[in-house]
Amino acid sequence: MSYVKPQVRLQLGATNKGLLAATAIGWGLFVYSVLSTGFEEHTLQSESRQLRQQIETVTAERDQLAKANERRILAGQDLNTMLARIEAATEELQQLDSLRANVSQAIEQTRLQLTGPSDQPAAMTESPTVSTTSAVRLSKQEIRTAQEALVDFGYGKLKADGALGPSTRKAVEAFERSKGLPVTGKLGNATLQALRTHTASVTQ
Repeated sequence: MSYVKPQVRLQLGATNKGLLAATAIGWGLFVYSVLSTGFEEHTLQSESRQLRQQIETVTAERDQLAKANERRILAGQDLNTMLARIEAATEELQQLDSLRANVSQAIEQTRLQLTGPSDQPAAMTESPTVSTTSAVRLSKQEIRTAQEALVDFGYGKLKADGALGPSTRKAVEAFERSKGLPVTGKLGNATLQALRTHTASVTQ
């Protein structure tokens, strides 16, 4: 009986030591688990913040690109609208120029018909020197009308610009020769009267 008690004591001591060791190991694992979990949570939170920042940055860049694209679309629409307006205005100007040319031609034809034969008696009473050699002060429109008449009658290729240039003088000289007038190269009374008479005879 005395021999059994020491063995029991030894077994109890070993058991107590095992329990203490197991308890210590358990607490160590628990502490490690808590610390590991806290570290992982901290790491996850840091990575989550970084991801949120990256998402916000990408979202902001996307919004900026969308706004820039909208501005480009609006600018393109404004440009197309402006081009359409310019094209429409150009067409209107061309129509107005054509209408003005037609009106000017009609007015000029009417003027030539009205002032052609009726001016002949008055011109015949003028001094021969003045009517054949003196140039009359004419407006650009009157000079342009004479140039157009000379071109129509085949006395040269002139530009009806209302200016008495070298080409116009040569055409006047050719007309004067064909009509038996003194060759002056100037739009004097006799030359103008001959042009009106010739125009009236052609239009009748």
